[in-house]
Amino acid sequence: MARRHGERGVTPAQVVAAAAAFARGEVRYDETTPAELPPVPEAEPLVPLGVRVPAGVARRVRAAADQAGVPFSQLVREWIELGLTEMTDERTVPLSALRGAIAHAAQSSPPAQSGHAA
Repeated sequence: MARRHGERGVTPAQVVAAAAAFARGEVRYDETTPAELPPVPEAEPLVPLGVRVPAGVARRVRAAADQAGVPFSQLVREWIELGLTEMTDERTVPLSALRGAIAHAAQSSPPAQSGHAA
């Protein structure tokens, strides 16, 4: 199974290669070596939300996510959080949503013009 953009994990080919290296004695097992802990789970579980958009919109969302350097689902979540905040007139906005909005605005805005004529 191939990994999708932004996902962590080990592919089956990596497992086979690691097992072969261990069998050849190229890898040693050491219980005293500190292990890297997995990331802390989200405070609230994520649930899938199916939404249908025109193909052109989907391409633009993926391009915006690539430009921002984040998975498209993260960008869409941030946009949804911002939209809901605006609708309910809430004062609290998640920092990640603000960062995403600022990055998106900076990338999609035309460059500032200088004050003098060319």
